[in-house]
Order: sequence, then C-alpha cells, then structure tokens
Amino acid sequence: MSNSDVSASASSQDNETDPAKRFAILVCVDGTDDALRGLRYAVRVGAGNDADLTLLYVRPVDQGLRSGGLQLSVARENMLEWGLELPGMKALKQARDMLVELEWLGEDWLEEFRHTDVVGDPLGDNTIVYKNDEGRSIRLKLMVSPSVAHGILDESDMGNYDLTVLSKPRDPDAILPGNIDGKITRTVAIEHPGTVLVAQSLEENHGHLVCVSNSDISINAARRDAEIASRCACPVYLFAVAADDSETADAEIALERAEAAIKEVGINISGSKMVVGDPIETIVEEGRNYSVIVMSATRETSAWRRLFTTSVAYKVLERAHNSVMIAR
Repeated sequence: MSNSDVSASASSQDNETDPAKRFAILVCVDGTDDALRGLRYAVRVGAGNDADLTLLYVRPVDQGLRSGGLQLSVARENMLEWGLELPGMKALKQARDMLVELEWLGEDWLEEFRHTDVVGDPLGDNTIVYKNDEGRSIRLKLMVSPSVAHGILDESDMGNYDLTVLSKPRDPDAILPGNIDGKITRTVAIEHPGTVLVAQSLEENHGHLVCVSNSDISINAARRDAEIASRCACPVYLFAVAADDSETADAEIALERAEAAIKEVGINISGSKMVVGDPIETIVEEGRNYSVIVMSATRETSAWRRLFTTSVAYKVLERAHNSVMIAR
C-alpha cells in the first residue's frame, strides 16, 4: 500500500466511530514527571469503555534527521523498535509502559501502524494504534510540525478532543530540548478550541475547585468540568470571589446557577464557598487545597491575545502552584 493509501485509510478508520459516542483525551508527553502525572490523571478520567486516548509528541520539522542515516523502511515497520533514539521516542515509550503498568493497555490489543508524509521532513507523522475487543483505542503519535504549540493545536482541531492534557514546567531553567515550556503552555491554553488541563505537581483525590462567575460561559464551563470530574469520581467544589461587598450578591447568584446547572446533569457538588477579595490572589491561595483549579475562558487567537492574557483565568494559570483546567 502506498503512503497516500495509508493516509487515506487512517483517516477513514479514525472516523469509523461516531465521536459523539466516545470521550476523546489527548495527552501531550515530553518525558517529564509532570507529563506522566497528567497521563495518570487522564487514565482515571478515561475509565470506561467509551474513552479513547492519544499520546502525542510534537517535534519541529526536520530536527536533524536529514543527515542521520535514518532507515525509513525499517522505521515505518515498527515505530517502537527503532534502533535510533529519535526525538520523542523515549517519551512515547515511557508513556506506553505506564499504560501497561496501569493495566490500561494489554498484550492482546490489536496493533496497527500508520504513516503520513510531511513535506520537508524525512520522517513525517507516524502513529501506532492499539485497539481492544471492547472498542477502546490508544494512539501513540510522533508528529512533525513547524512548532510544538502549532502541532498540539492542529491535532486538537483535527481530533475534536474532549480533554487535552499537557504539563507546565516548574523550573524554567531545567527545561530540556523537546520539553513543553511555559510559552507553549500559554499558547495552547489561550488558543485551544476545547478544555485544557495544565498539569503541575498534580496530586489526585483532592477534588476540583470550580471558580464561577455570573455568566453563561462560566456556568457552562462549570457543568462541563463536573461531567469530566464525575468520570474519575473527583469531588466538585464551587468557588466564587467578589472583588468587594457590592459584588457579593452577584457571586452568590453565580454559585446558585452553577449548582443548578450541575444538578441538571445528575451530578451533586461537594461544597460551595463565596469570599471577598482579589480574585487572582484568592483563587491561587484557595486552590492550594485542591487537585485542580478550574477556570472558564473563550478561545481567542492572536488578534485578541493581548487582551485575554490579562484575564483572571490566564493570570491564575501563570501563578498557580498546582494544576489548572481551562474549561470551555
């Protein structure tokens, strides 16, 4: 079969299952501990046979491969047995091994290799797809793109994911080539079309702190997070901040609306709280006691980037000590 045939076959097979009936999770891996914590959380969210998981490593176009003597015919036969330590392979192998350890990927799963040519790069996009008899699929994708952020956003648009997970570096000075840095994290969080979890020192079982305001965007985001949290039996706590006493009534209404919206989908909240104070500082401090801080936002591209990067959601993302979910 030719490369074009393989690509066409891959596209048709990816669309075989109605995405409305599946819960699709994208995990961006880079070999760091935080990325693996994010993967472990994704496995919890993906409990159940309706969830599919994609592990993604993005590398820039032609990252030193033209002169590397790459044997493409061998590489395309079995991506995970390449003799060369190609960019991203170590991270993908590490993530795959964790899935096996967590008993989320079994030896009896069917395995299929897919390749797509990319102009200007000798390796192109390469994917291994695992499927089991219950209909669940796991994809390991080594993707080439002009930039890491561009690749993640492209995959997000193509895959229509319900949740994208990536890590935030705790020590910017310790970032290695191929790691997801703070600039990549911010770009993806701002421009992503859906819900993004930025994993940072992710501790499980402490619940989601869902920050709400009296707007339809915020209420819908709260309901969306509650549905995600319920998949891993994570408790949901509602939190509203009034900048001063004149805003307390509005904050209380936001809590009531959010609780009602979440109950409509059959989920109960574990608690709610309203405080008066600086929204960013208050949320960051309160969020220390939870696994994930949840904020709402709209998707904005470059024309609006300067305006929206000063919003509460993105300021919390920058300053938080733990994981932050931008829910849409």
